[in-house]
Amino acid sequence: MNIESIYHDYLVHLENKREKTKKLFHASAAGSCLRKQMYNYYDYPQDKKDNRSYRILRLGTVVHSDIADAMELHVGLNSDNSTMTDKNIGKIYVEEPVEIKELNVVGTFDLGESTYWHDNKTKFTLYDVKTAAAYKWTTMFGRKENRKPNSSNNYKLQLGTYALGIEEKYAPDKIEMYLLWYNKNTSHIREQLISPEWVDKALEYWTEVNEILNDCGEDFTHDLDPGWIPGVPFSDWECKYCQFYSICSSTLADKK
Repeated sequence: MNIESIYHDYLVHLENKREKTKKLFHASAAGSCLRKQMYNYYDYPQDKKDNRSYRILRLGTVVHSDIADAMELHVGLNSDNSTMTDKNIGKIYVEEPVEIKELNVVGTFDLGESTYWHDNKTKFTLYDVKTAAAYKWTTMFGRKENRKPNSSNNYKLQLGTYALGIEEKYAPDKIEMYLLWYNKNTSHIREQLISPEWVDKALEYWTEVNEILNDCGEDFTHDLDPGWIPGVPFSDWECKYCQFYSICSSTLADKK
């Protein structure tokens, strides 16, 4: 038996079963190249992923699924919690969808909890789970000389986007945001508190994306010239791993 091939076929099967949301932007793509956002919005054909990429993505999905299942079990075992009220105080959210209609953005955040803050105000604590290999972990939690403060900006924008959706859906008085990191090499887990400024930055980013949508429409391929227009891409390395590399006019990097 060729187990590697069988497993790959299974992962492709799972991907093909996944429903696609057309003519909307996705929170998980926050911070991405502006041209890439338009390719996604208009459902352009994507490049085929290699076998290893499928497995890397699946490992992250499995960790997310385990943590979600653990939270569901926790909620079930504590369903008689006396702190539950009509305002949903004490409620835990798992894989909860949100939508920001004015920005044409949809997404599903991993975990959240609504609690009292002070003076009878409400606080929503938001978590987004991320898996990281050894190098990525080092850029965040390693020795100071190895850290890269901006290495997770896209993830912070993603959290800020979910926070915008939570504001629209639940209107809490305060939102506290965390990235929950899982080290794929050591299985260490760490929480990282994210500054509320990323909510405003997410709003600025998606506002710009929608302005491009309104100004360019389907003519974006002529207007968003890679390497000349700011944000197309934000970083040259994006082109190396972009799923639209083969149809994009970018020559900024060779794809790995």
